Amino acid sequence: MLTTLAKGKRQTSRILAIAVPAALWLGQMLGQAATHTIQRGETLGVIAKKYGLSASALAAHNGIANPNKVKIGRKLIIPAKTETLTYTIRKGDTLSTIANKYKTTAAAIAKANGIKNPNTIKPGQKLKITKGTTGKPTKAKPAAIASSTLREINRPRIRRNRWKHIVVHHSADSNNSIRGMEHYHRRDRRMENGLAYHFVIGNGVNTTDGKIYVCDRWKRQIQGGHIGSAALNEIAIGICLVGNFEKTLPTAKQKSSLKALVSRLRSRTGIPYNRIYTHRQFHHHKELKSTICPGRRFNLRSILST
Repeated sequence: MLTTLAKGKRQTSRILAIAVPAALWLGQMLGQAATHTIQRGETLGVIAKKYGLSASALAAHNGIANPNKVKIGRKLIIPAKTETLTYTIRKGDTLSTIANKYKTTAAAIAKANGIKNPNTIKPGQKLKITKGTTGKPTKAKPAAIASSTLREINRPRIRRNRWKHIVVHHSADSNNSIRGMEHYHRRDRRMENGLAYHFVIGNGVNTTDGKIYVCDRWKRQIQGGHIGSAALNEIAIGICLVGNFEKTLPTAKQKSSLKALVSRLRSRTGIPYNRIYTHRQFHHHKELKSTICPGRRFNLRSILST
């Protein structure tokens, strides 16, 4: 009797061993997302090989910063099979329009082709594009800006061509509060108008995670104090995310709020997409004193394009 039961269990195990990969393959063919639950002893490398992927691709697809730290029981989303093609840029193309056409992202195309500045692409240039084969990837919806915050953003009257740029910063300290930043800028840096930025986005420590704080400089429509040039401060809107992005990543809510805020500001001011910078990019572009702000782990184009 025990022998019969043991044989039955072995047969069931063999059937499952065949059926599970087959079901995953069928799910991918039908455009369904396949998943894998991490078992004891498994590494990302082992799992990735099983599905014909690289460990780095599997980690990136699941937002895993450190492939060596994965937990047993975590469910991984297995990316759909893809195909790589070559595209020749035409007049009027942008990375975003090309990405939409081939069901990928502008950031992915830029990374695959070593493009640091998306505005430098030229007609005739050839791009390698990894095209999704199971449909357009689902994009996270931007956070809906709270109605009270939206009223504060919309309230000031903005004269035509008042603002030319949007510049994004980090506070360089994860424990900052609005009051602390205000005190530092007014008392230590001797800024008579106080907090240097027009907007601050909290991180959940001493500020609410993802909350957009509308600062006095925006309400009064006056110059910022965030750029090392008085002339540029007159025409550049400053947004600061609380955190040190040399060490950590911005929170998901911060990224979503930043995308929503930039969209709303562009709608109000007419600032084009190619005039949205990080502090580091802006200083390099304008040949000002160099800075690492907002940190090497902050990817503005990725945030705005996803």
